[in-house]
Amino acid sequence: MTTGPAKPATEPAATAGSAATAGRLRLAMASLNRKLRKDWPDDLTPSRLSALATVAAGEPLSVGELAKRMAVSTPTVSHIVDALDKLGLIDRLQDPNDRRVCRLTASEAGTELLEELSRRTTGRLAERIHQLPPAQRSALEAALPALEALAAAPE
Repeated sequence: MTTGPAKPATEPAATAGSAATAGRLRLAMASLNRKLRKDWPDDLTPSRLSALATVAAGEPLSVGELAKRMAVSTPTVSHIVDALDKLGLIDRLQDPNDRRVCRLTASEAGTELLEELSRRTTGRLAERIHQLPPAQRSALEAALPALEALAAAPE
């Protein structure tokens, strides 16, 4: 009885190597990210920061537009927006074309917080990079174009 072509018992070497690299990279990035946000305000979760950064990055957004950009549901974003509003980190502006819609912008406090966190985390990361041996610093610099391409790749 034939059941079709046999499936390989193991992944091809290139795929297995890529998976191992992906796993190591994911774990290293997660650990580094936790270390970099260790002194964030307790009420600033990663999802709240992501929403604030998205709002601050461009033109005023509706809640629905923010949900699309963050790839989460509108109710989820509504809760995040409410929390950011209570913290004074965003402003809600009435849409001049549709009074039922509000547009979100970063408040002055929200913009200042983003700038402060950026300075702090960049400084902390720069210190950690400086502590690496010269060969590892060079390897990290050489890997940046590949990391930037991974970050920019469409989903």
